[in-house]
Amino acid sequence: MAATRRRLRRSSAGGDVGAGFREAMRHLAATVVMVTCEVDGRPWGLTISSCCSVSVTPPMILISLGAHTATANAIREQQRFGVSILGQRGRDAAVAGAVQGQPKFVDTYCVPHEGDDDLRAAPVVRGALAHLDCRAVEQTTVADHVVFFGAVEDVILFKGERPLIYYARDYTAIADADPWWC
Repeated sequence: MAATRRRLRRSSAGGDVGAGFREAMRHLAATVVMVTCEVDGRPWGLTISSCCSVSVTPPMILISLGAHTATANAIREQQRFGVSILGQRGRDAAVAGAVQGQPKFVDTYCVPHEGDDDLRAAPVVRGALAHLDCRAVEQTTVADHVVFFGAVEDVILFKGERPLIYYARDYTAIADADPWWC
């Protein structure tokens, strides 16, 4: 069966290419992450799909989020953020952190802090497979987004399930086939 193909050409307003780009990005599956910080002294979490590793030595990641969001403003002010890589049990937190135009206080989705070092740590989301505590070391504005580079200062690994995936504008899971390394 042949694939159906259509080409969207750039209009003078750029509308057709923008719509095509949005549709194409539906097919870019991504592990769901929640960027965490504190807003008004409370845990805050924004669900994003634009996160990737930059370097192992030193450990560094990047995140991209709307330049004018409360999350971006808090990171600029505090120079710290967390990234919780969500597992399937983190779906409710992911949905809460993705609602546009709503406050993203995530107190009920977070693991309580323990120990002295946690006074400066970013909130950790319950249902995460891993959490990275980062210090913002650089930022750059690109279009309507800001890209933060974070030096990873602490890693928490949790045993458990498979990652939560965002694909075709919905949350899904990886099939239950055994990974090749098992």
